[in-house]
Amino acid sequence: MAQFHQEYYALIDINNCYVSCERLFQPKLSDQPVVVLSNNDGCVVSRSNEAKALGIKMAVPWHQIKDHPLYQGVQVFSSNYTLYAEMSRRFFLIIQQFFYADDTEAYSIDECFIHLTAYSTIFDLEEYCHQLVKTLKQWLGLPCSIGIGHSKTQAKLANHFAKKIESFNDVCHLDKLDPLILEDLMINTPAKEVWGIGHQISKRLQSYNIYNSYDLTFANEHYLGKEFSVIIARTIRELKGQSCISLDDPQIPSKRILASRSFSQNLNDLSQLKQALIFHLNRAHRRLVKQQQLCNCIQVFLYEKIDTKPYKKACTHAIGLEYATDDLLILSKLSLQQLDVLFDKNKKYIKIGVMFCGLYPRQQHIDDLWQPLQQIHERQNLMLTLSSIKKRFGNESLQVGYHSCQSQWKMKQLYRSPYYLTRWNEVLCIDDSHMAITQNK
Repeated sequence: MAQFHQEYYALIDINNCYVSCERLFQPKLSDQPVVVLSNNDGCVVSRSNEAKALGIKMAVPWHQIKDHPLYQGVQVFSSNYTLYAEMSRRFFLIIQQFFYADDTEAYSIDECFIHLTAYSTIFDLEEYCHQLVKTLKQWLGLPCSIGIGHSKTQAKLANHFAKKIESFNDVCHLDKLDPLILEDLMINTPAKEVWGIGHQISKRLQSYNIYNSYDLTFANEHYLGKEFSVIIARTIRELKGQSCISLDDPQIPSKRILASRSFSQNLNDLSQLKQALIFHLNRAHRRLVKQQQLCNCIQVFLYEKIDTKPYKKACTHAIGLEYATDDLLILSKLSLQQLDVLFDKNKKYIKIGVMFCGLYPRQQHIDDLWQPLQQIHERQNLMLTLSSIKKRFGNESLQVGYHSCQSQWKMKQLYRSPYYLTRWNEVLCIDDSHMAITQNK
């Protein structure tokens, strides 16, 4: 008879990820309050513990607090996504040294779920996760925390405990906790901290006398499932230790690919908009090629700024392709044609985007005999050549479409740190005269 093994999951994430990446290259920031801002230096999206202690809230607009006397000593940075993406890549590479790829699920740029069931019979899970945290700190220089439970929701909650309580030493295994201690922790954890609940649902739950994660764990899942949704019922079962959410299959490709971003200022210049569109189209195209997919439809978004209203008005236009392709020349031509249709010289625009739809794997594609097969195959070879050039010399080495040194359409980054790892003129170097690490200007 096959032996039954209880399910185990872990969630590992980088503590205050964006702030930790900035501190890695500027150790002088280690004990200082630090915040990182969102696109166009809008809202706070990452805070150091010192900044949290000052009362800086997540998602608060920076312009509302930057002049407050209490926050004058806060170090502020624009989001440096190039740097964070590179550190994230190295983060996941180290995780793959400890676990098989099929047992991991990248949940975000700094979070990863791990299916631990197969490892529970081989290792002491808590000790093994301590080794992973120690390795990440030694090899990458980033502080991480791990939560272990019988479901993904339990692992997420345990990760919350591991980050908040220093005595756990960065790893919290719910099975190893004294039941009375676990009960106390859950009573003192608001329901909104449970994965999938959030602020609005937690407010509604209060009318049912559910205020914390302990109350939610022992709530009537069938009744709440009818009152709210099946997601609430599933969350309650997960909190009880019944695994209901499996790892996503990393081999399943995206159904659509979107690339967009707001401008640093309102624009009504068509050439600037075309530059921005081609930039985002290239971003989307890299993902399309990486996923080995072809595109059947392309859609362009142009967001109009209305001065008398607080929101943006979206104008969209989509066009179907004659045949599925990943040809950057064709995709660029069609997207620019759509922009010509959408553009109005009497309007101001604040955001642009492009989306690839109708995607399916390249390996499942069958050429239509009525299509120009020779031209298609020639273009495929051209795209392979383009990809190999970009892979060797960088994504900016060769461009298709509009390109300019002007950057009026680029997002505002007044406080951006150097890229450090991806541009030669911004890497760190040793100053021989002072024996200190300085930025190579």
